[in-house]
Amino acid sequence: MEKEVKKVPELRFPGVDGGWKQCRLDNLFSIFNGYAFSSDDSQESGCRWVKIADVGINIMKEKNLSYLPYNFRDKHQKFVLKATDYVVALTRPILGGKLKIAKVGQKFDGALLNQRVGKLVSENQCEYVYHFLQRSRVINIIENRIAGTDPPNLSPSEVGSLKTYVPGLPEQQKIASFLSAVDKKIEQLTRKKELLEQYKKGVMQKIFSKEIRFKPAQSEVEGDDNGQNYPDWEEKRFGDIFNRITTKNNENNQNVLTISAQLGLINQQEFFNKSVSASDVSGYYLLKKGDFAYNKSYSKGYPMGAIKRLRRYEKGVVSTLYICFAIKGDDSPEYFEEFLDFGGINRELHKIAQEGARNHGLLNMSVVEFFNDVVITTPSILEQNKISKFLRSLSKRIHSAKKKLEQTQKFKKGLLQKMFV
Repeated sequence: MEKEVKKVPELRFPGVDGGWKQCRLDNLFSIFNGYAFSSDDSQESGCRWVKIADVGINIMKEKNLSYLPYNFRDKHQKFVLKATDYVVALTRPILGGKLKIAKVGQKFDGALLNQRVGKLVSENQCEYVYHFLQRSRVINIIENRIAGTDPPNLSPSEVGSLKTYVPGLPEQQKIASFLSAVDKKIEQLTRKKELLEQYKKGVMQKIFSKEIRFKPAQSEVEGDDNGQNYPDWEEKRFGDIFNRITTKNNENNQNVLTISAQLGLINQQEFFNKSVSASDVSGYYLLKKGDFAYNKSYSKGYPMGAIKRLRRYEKGVVSTLYICFAIKGDDSPEYFEEFLDFGGINRELHKIAQEGARNHGLLNMSVVEFFNDVVITTPSILEQNKISKFLRSLSKRIHSAKKKLEQTQKFKKGLLQKMFV
């Protein structure tokens, strides 16, 4: 007789043995649906009201919150959430290959659960179930089950009919405890990155409004007085600082670039996983490393469009819909890279953009006005250098925090693959 094959994960804790048992998901957990509260009961303050929009991927969101009267907690006690509960979106639950499931947390402790938001209920380990449901293989199965429904709805009964393998309770507890510790580290790194980004944004606001000024070092001034300021900032036209680039792609460069808000100028194939350019790019503008390009279309965080500097490649080409330019004199390209990405000329762009007029999503503005009418208040070269050096040091710290966060997220992804059957 053939021996029964025991299902076991690739990675296990010391001291645990035995195979995992197969069971239906509804034997592992159930989903308790919320209550259909009326929108007429909504208030400006009171008891938090958890709706689908409040459930993010692994986190609860805290924007555009809704509230119900406090006395609703007594009237609807079974729909009151605890900080240790886990909730899942039941409508449009899959986003970017991830399930919208999150721990309630202290800020939503005592909140009321709305219809189409489910609470996980398990006699075993809800923590274990939470991590189990984050696995890509499980998400793919669930996504296939909801495909075709409009709107996509996560049916507790259909999920419950799926089969899986589970360990005994002691091993569930070990897995849940370990992965929760990893989640805590991810939460700390995320918060660190966010705080650094907020700090840099606040400092940039004060620097570019001249609320914060840098002073020369001892080596930059004559005599013993190092308390003097750099020269006053001067107003300059955009065209006094930058030359427009209209060099065509006569060398048949095939590195077609697009502007990403997060990644800057990046190869289209790398960013979109496909080319969205014309078949003939000989008429595109040719950029060299260090040049700038302006995409006049709105994107998140860039209400007047994004300006990015070519960093990744020695050369590349962009559509002629972009406005391209390069530093013409001794000004610091690093300073203007920070200044322009911050949106330092947004007010000036708003002046020359025709209100309400857009062409294929692009702001309608004259290139001539862009170079002649946009005015920038500019510090001296020495102060530019000092500002850019300071801001680059903050960027390095943000990059370091982001890299550590990505490494920890990748580490967790590997654990999810190896610690479950």
